Parts: sequence; structure tokens; C-alpha cells
Amino acid sequence: MIRPAPSASLSTALSSAALRSLTCVLISTLGMGQVEEPPTPQDPDKAAPRLGEDLAARADDTSLSFEELDELLLWRYGVSPDGQAALKQLLDLQVLEALATEAKIEVSSTDLTRRWSELEADIKAAGEAKDLPAYLAQSGITRETFLEYLRLALVHEALTRAALGLAPDEPITGEQQSTWLESTLAARGVEHLPHPWEEGIVARSAEVEITRSDFALHLRKMLPPDDLTAACHQLILQRRLLARMPDLSAEAMGRLVEEEIERRRASTQADPRYQGVSYERLLEAQGLSLDAVRRDPALSIAILSRYWIDRAHDDASLRTVYAADRALFDGAYGEGVESLALVLKAAKLPNDLVPRTFEAAEAELVELRARIGSIEDFQRLTAEHSEDPVSRERGGGLGIVTRDSKGVPESVRKAIFAALDAARSAGVDDVSGTILGPLRFGGGVLLLALGQRRPAPTWEEMATKVQGELRRRFLVELLPPDSVVTWLNQ
Repeated sequence: MIRPAPSASLSTALSSAALRSLTCVLISTLGMGQVEEPPTPQDPDKAAPRLGEDLAARADDTSLSFEELDELLLWRYGVSPDGQAALKQLLDLQVLEALATEAKIEVSSTDLTRRWSELEADIKAAGEAKDLPAYLAQSGITRETFLEYLRLALVHEALTRAALGLAPDEPITGEQQSTWLESTLAARGVEHLPHPWEEGIVARSAEVEITRSDFALHLRKMLPPDDLTAACHQLILQRRLLARMPDLSAEAMGRLVEEEIERRRASTQADPRYQGVSYERLLEAQGLSLDAVRRDPALSIAILSRYWIDRAHDDASLRTVYAADRALFDGAYGEGVESLALVLKAAKLPNDLVPRTFEAAEAELVELRARIGSIEDFQRLTAEHSEDPVSRERGGGLGIVTRDSKGVPESVRKAIFAALDAARSAGVDDVSGTILGPLRFGGGVLLLALGQRRPAPTWEEMATKVQGELRRRFLVELLPPDSVVTWLNQ
């Protein structure tokens, strides 16, 4: 997901010389780890394309160009709410640049040095890093890019002061800067061209034009590296999947795409969460369209991996795979217990981040357990005291926990199924309402509330899990995750 653009302008935040503004704006604007435009090839006649110059990614003999990656980013993110916020920010920056040129405003090295020192003092005072270069390094922001945005911040200040008739050294607020820039854009006018911007222009304001390539580069700067790496991986994987199936015609692939879209449409219509909202409306809310979905490699990967496994396996062979790895499948997808958790952070040796010991956390939870008379009590106390934000937002809900549920500590899983096994030994196959704990795990101590037991699935249900595992194995064999090298980690 694209990092949301800040509500205030870049220059407004930087002009405050505050560390928090620096963090929110620069890291949000530039993304962690990817901040520079790939360098232009120095030698157009060189024999082999180079990663970071011509290529965005490579996996053995499969290469991916920046053009291919950018096309995906524009379709996947270009008209999403976050993408449009990124476009607004890019337009602001380019308009500032144009106005500075028109007004012949230049930022001196002395001005940059002074503001740099102010920001560095804030960082040191906050204990974030030993100096600003160290902070930028740990944030994944290059010095050159930071200085360019800092220059535009000072330009914004100068233009606003001039418009308001203020002296060069007179204080100016962020609200004044934002108000001036918004009124300037309104006076200039802003035109947004229709997606997918076939004429090459995304937006314009007077003489400033945002091209598709400008916008794609800005999206690359705003996306977290993990998202960019995933996009590269998907594009290369899609290519390898198609190469593995040379007998699959374009017409057949087109039919499979439409069948998958229809399946997703039917699934949306049957889901009570959407209360009659159409699949197309859900896509529109995300800034997507049916054309964007059809072009997305994630759809092709889902279709082609299913097609490959369905061709290779019938019911008998699926049962053979299940029998060979029964412990894996039963552990992950077999019977489970609905579980809730109230978590307190703890450590063997308290520190600034975890101020209590395991023993202290256990004592607190013993007191809380005495106040629990129902699941409603547990949920209320979880909302008040639990220090795990993810489960707390769900009333403590961990979902259905199986014997090998990923993301659930082993000690917790063992406690849940020890309670279930003990109940069965007593002739009862129900643990709902049981409270367990305090239980220690790596990051703290928790109480557990157990709900209904989910029985083991039918074979028809388990067969779909076996198919899913076979698809996962097939995709990993086709393109191991660590085989993709991008310009981000070369």
C-alpha cells in the first residue's frame, strides 16, 4: 500500500524544523529505502542491460524493465485514493519549482546549511540518531534527495512570504503556506486527464504538466520497498508461468480471466459483508477497474497456478498428497478453537520499551482474571488493558487457532489443545468459556478465553487446502522468492 501523502505541504513541515515533521513528511513522501530515480544509462551502445539502469529486476535469465514495472504501478495505484494524494503532492512540488524559476528565487548553500543544522539539532535532542546523516541512512533517504526537498521547502517559505508581503526573516506558519499554495493552484487551475492517460499527460496546471513517467517515478518513491519487490516478483512470475504453458492460447487465457472475474463477482454478491454492493463498486472504491484487474499479474498468477494444478491432479492424487503430509495439513487446517487473548508486554529485564517483568505481568493478569465472569467481561477488560493493538481492536480475537496456526506462539497453541484434550478425557468435547493463564510467551504474558471448537473439515474442504498448498509449492519451485534481485537491493 502506498504511504499516504501528508496533509500539509512538504515545505510547511520542513519549515517547522521539527523532527516529527521531518519523519512524517520525508519518509512518507519518499518511502523507506527507495528514493532515487534510476540513473540514466551512460553508454547507450553497451551490450547488456544493467540492473538499476535499464532493469528494475532480474531472476536468473528473466529480466524486468522499469517500463514494465511502471506500467503495473500506474494501473495498480494510479487512481487509488493514496495514488491521487501522491499526484497532488507531486503537482504541488512541480508548481513550486515553476514559480521559483519565474520569481528567480534561489536557495543558497548557506540557507540549506542553516536549516540542516536546525533539523540535526532536533534529531540529536530527540535521541533519534547521532546526527542527520545517520538518521537519513537509517531511514533509507539519500542526502541528495533530502537536500532537494529541503530546497523546495525553503522555496515555499520564500514564495509565501513574498505573496503575503512579509519580511524575509519574519515568522511564517504552516497554515499560511498551505493556504497560499492552495489558492495559487486554484487561480492557476488544475486539469486531471482521464485514466489511463493514453496521451501521456496525467495532470496539468498552467505550464506545469505531470507526465506518466513523472507520476510513475513518484509512485516508486512513495511505495515501501516490500511492495515494489512484490510487484517485480509478480511480473517475473507471471512471465515464467506463461512460458511454462506454451499450449495455452491467448483466447483460452482470456476465457480463464473472465471466468475468474465472474467467480469473484459471484463471491462478492454472496458475501453478506457487502450488502449488495457490486464487485465493480468495490473495485472503484479502491481506485481500480475491471481493466486494471485484468492487467494485474496477481490475477494471472492465481489463474495459471490453479490451471496447472487442476490439470495435474485428480481426487486420487490429492488424497495421496494429503496422506504423505497429513501432519502438515491437519496441523494447519484441521480442528481448531476460537480463541481470544489479553496481552501484557513483559521482559526478563525491564527496559524503556517494556517496563515490567514477566512476574509483574503475571501478577496483573491474576488480578484481571478474578474480574472475568463471562466472555463479555474478557472483551471489555481486553479493550481496557491489552497491549497488543491488533487483537485488542478485535476484542482480543485471535480467530480459530489450530495446532500449528502461524503467528500464534507455540506455548499458546499447546495450552489451548491441552485444555481441549483434557476436556475430552473427561468426556466433554467443548471448552467454550474456559479461561487459561497467565501464560508466558516470547514478548510477554497473556490470558486466553476459549470459544467454540471448529471440527476437522470434510475431505471436500481439505482438498481445496491441498490444492492451495500444491499451488504454493509450484510457484516457489518456479520462482524462489530469494531468486529475484531488484535495483533496491543490488
